[in-house]
Amino acid sequence: MAYKIVMPQLGLTMEEGSVSSWLKAPGDWVEKGDPLFIVETDKIEMEVESMGKGYLGTIQVENGLKVPVGTLLAMLTDERETAA
Repeated sequence: MAYKIVMPQLGLTMEEGSVSSWLKAPGDWVEKGDPLFIVETDKIEMEVESMGKGYLGTIQVENGLKVPVGTLLAMLTDERETAA
């Protein structure tokens, strides 16, 4: 089962944010509650925990790129992706 990782809304007025760094790499196994990435907004920088478990798939958004809340960042899947 796949789980979507999206840009979270960390406050009532947050409309966009950027991932400053990923704490896991594509292909890594992630458990629910594991620190996954760091979000940076104009007000804060915060570590975000995984809400699901699985293998981290391809990261869809470059570090530092501001994206709207809800933007797909990556997926957690049951199977590890392999390079083509």
